[in-house]
Amino acid sequence: MAKGIRALLNTVIQALPQSLLFFLLFFIYAALGVELFGKLECTDEQPCYGLNKHAHFKNFGMSFLTLFRIATGDNWNGIMKDALRPDHPTHNGKNHFMSVIAPIYFVTFVLMAQFVLVNVVVAVLMKKLDESNRMMADDADIDEEIDRELEAVAHDREYFEKSSLDQQELEFLNNNDTHYFSLKKRFSLPANFIFNSMMTMEKRSEKD
Repeated sequence: MAKGIRALLNTVIQALPQSLLFFLLFFIYAALGVELFGKLECTDEQPCYGLNKHAHFKNFGMSFLTLFRIATGDNWNGIMKDALRPDHPTHNGKNHFMSVIAPIYFVTFVLMAQFVLVNVVVAVLMKKLDESNRMMADDADIDEEIDRELEAVAHDREYFEKSSLDQQELEFLNNNDTHYFSLKKRFSLPANFIFNSMMTMEKRSEKD
């Protein structure tokens, strides 16, 4: 469980650069929204069906939140209809170009936010998660193989002790054993690492 959570957190951290594309897209469109739709006004003759006090483009912060709402698909077509409404004398010419700009603005944002960037970020997350799980599996295999080699070293020491080795050979084996314990803590050996123990070498020399 802890390894899975750690792998997920590492995946999210590794995918942050790709996630910044979302922020960049929202930042650009929020600034454009304030410039293009910041002066949209709702009147009794021309009421608003999507824009209200919780969703508007009068300032950058609310424009950013409104775009987040649009990205989730919440009444984005109603907000676009408010921007598409025809000219009215009471508007004093403020919205005379909105019927052309609004479809381009909203449709391109919805396409990029909902169908392109979401899939890109999800694909990156899945790839990073798979790589993280593969690395953890490789590390586990390396640790398991090192443990097997250390057990072989311990077995060799016990074998030579029973064989009444002289003090010099025992000291060499103990130093070799200590070297492998420190190696386990400091280095990562490749998965195909094979240690030929002293007992194995002795058996090979006897066969020769």
